[in-house]
Amino acid sequence: MRSRFRPGEKLKLRQLAEELGVSLTPVREAIARLVSENALEQLDHRSARVPLFCEARLREVCELRMELEGKAAERAAERVTPADVARLSAIHARMTEARLADRRPEMMRENEYFHLTLCAMAGMPVLLQIVENLWLRCGPFNFALLSMRLLHRPEEHPHNDVIRGLASGDGALARLAIQRDIAVYAEAIRRRVPAATD
Repeated sequence: MRSRFRPGEKLKLRQLAEELGVSLTPVREAIARLVSENALEQLDHRSARVPLFCEARLREVCELRMELEGKAAERAAERVTPADVARLSAIHARMTEARLADRRPEMMRENEYFHLTLCAMAGMPVLLQIVENLWLRCGPFNFALLSMRLLHRPEEHPHNDVIRGLASGDGALARLAIQRDIAVYAEAIRRRVPAATD
């Protein structure tokens, strides 16, 4: 989810176990689960691979994210409390601070946290589970964002409109803003990731 591993990268189970300081069994179980969720591809009994970049897959995942996260934002606007809005605002503030200090990995973690927290605020646990899986599938492509120029000035970031929509109970504004955020960055990734393979 956080782009530690790149598209096409091979993961050796024994090496992962050594890095994590655990036995091979929990690593094998975790890899098997990620393979079952289509986040990894099994190569053999000792290794797996991060799926190669596929433009059609990225497009599909992002379209689904737009629909589901848009639905979550709209639903969240109906039920959030002022404390929820303050929590989301604090996440975005940390993201902006990391961005201005050029701490890109931290910025991306806070961005992920913003999106998943917003989905959790909708009170739709099945939707949240599906969205988490979609983030898992597109996470390796996000490495392209680490070296890319930023697309918005801080005051123009779509998260600001998401927060405004939640604070005012305007579900349509929250929905459109989160969808705009996903669409802009998906297009940037599509242009940036080399050797797309359909």
